[in-house]
Amino acid sequence: MDARQVAFRAQYQAKIPTIYNGWAHGAWIFGFGIAYAALSLHMAAGVTFPLWLASFIAALVVSNLGEWWIHKHALHRRIEALRALWRRHTVEHHSYFTEARMTVDSHREYRIIFFPPFAIVIFALIHVLFGAIWSLPFGHGAMWAWMAGGMTHYLCYEVLHTCAHLPEYRLLKYLPFVNTMRRNHWVHHHQALMSDYNMNLTLPFADWLLGTSDLDRGLWGTLFNGYRMDRLKPEVAARVGSAPFPPGNT
Repeated sequence: MDARQVAFRAQYQAKIPTIYNGWAHGAWIFGFGIAYAALSLHMAAGVTFPLWLASFIAALVVSNLGEWWIHKHALHRRIEALRALWRRHTVEHHSYFTEARMTVDSHREYRIIFFPPFAIVIFALIHVLFGAIWSLPFGHGAMWAWMAGGMTHYLCYEVLHTCAHLPEYRLLKYLPFVNTMRRNHWVHHHQALMSDYNMNLTLPFADWLLGTSDLDRGLWGTLFNGYRMDRLKPEVAARVGSAPFPPGNT
């Protein structure tokens, strides 16, 4: 790490409230999220399986595209109405974590990884709205299946983003999707690349579809790339150089 990153980390950690506990933060997110998804699945129990599956997958796909759009156009572009989101992400998160140091040392640093506690409630309400729209042609049961899919996507986002900032545990290297997203997110945290590449934190489907993957690969190869660094797009390779993943300090 350079002196600027070291100083920023120290300043940020000093401002974390004494009462903050990363495990409690995570427990709230996953407690609320699992309860929401479980209730939604229970309420969708009477839906035929093909409609349930179609609704669930539709929510995952729309959420994946929405995740990409929010990340690229709200978190990395300063929109005055959403300035607080831009500041928390681009200014704080991308100063705390760079390609030189991507990992946390304690649960108190989860505060810079997880969304704020109120965010999951907002996302839950958004999926109520989208589910209600989905129910117009497909019925109320399909709405609940959509809500379950939307919350599943949100929880996957939090899991995979956290895994991207954990130290290099052996298990993480071999878990499909987890290893892909750890490498993808490291590339994204290069200061020169963060606005243009690897916007997905869940599966990089939208990145592949919309041309913002750093890889020159098909969909299957993009999803299951793991730690491979030999298929970078030329413009990305020129910026990343010969640096391997994982770097020694992650």
